[in-house]
Amino acid sequence: MRIARFLASAIGAAAVVTILPQAPPLAAPPGTQTVVVQCRQGWRGDAGGQYGGVAFQVSCQNGRAQQRLSGIVGSAYSVRMGVESDAVAGDCFFSGDASTVSESCLDVRLSIR
Repeated sequence: MRIARFLASAIGAAAVVTILPQAPPLAAPPGTQTVVVQCRQGWRGDAGGQYGGVAFQVSCQNGRAQQRLSGIVGSAYSVRMGVESDAVAGDCFFSGDASTVSESCLDVRLSIR
């Protein structure tokens, strides 16, 4: 008789545990992207702005520079670039909403992927 009562109380406790509400699933972590600025030989460039709500500032001279962005939400971007060589200078602004970005200001290229 005692064994039957023990089993009945154990089964009742297990039933209570199984009917408890489950926690909602965890949200996916925000995305990451890489900003790359490439300067052709003889060029210097600087790109600053934001992508997906995350600010960045990347500079290059006769080569390439990059910065990894974390915590991105969405794909809206706005970027201002200043570029120059020994003979010419330029100032460019780009904005939009895209999962990948590929823009050029004179001989300096910006990409976000």
